[in-house]
Amino acid sequence: MMAVLTGGLIIIWLALSAGRTLLRYLQVELHRSAAIAAPLLLAVLESALFLCQVRGTPLLLESEVPLALSLLLALTWGINGLVAVKVVKAGSQASGVQ
Repeated sequence: MMAVLTGGLIIIWLALSAGRTLLRYLQVELHRSAAIAAPLLLAVLESALFLCQVRGTPLLLESEVPLALSLLLALTWGINGLVAVKVVKAGSQASGVQ
């Protein structure tokens, strides 16, 4: 199960890093609402990926699948949600609202 969870964390990290790097390379700066929505949409895509792939993996026993899937979805939404919250806080500090 640790291999599946570690792989999931790597996928989440790579997706966030690759998205940020691609936008920086293309010199694209997102508006505040798009910067908030981007990690949440990424969480939706990652959730769909995990829902499709975890059930068929030979690395997990059938009894471990629900727990691994729950943990992966919690990590996905937790990490991507924190990124969105970070954008909200950065925007509110930049505008002087606390």
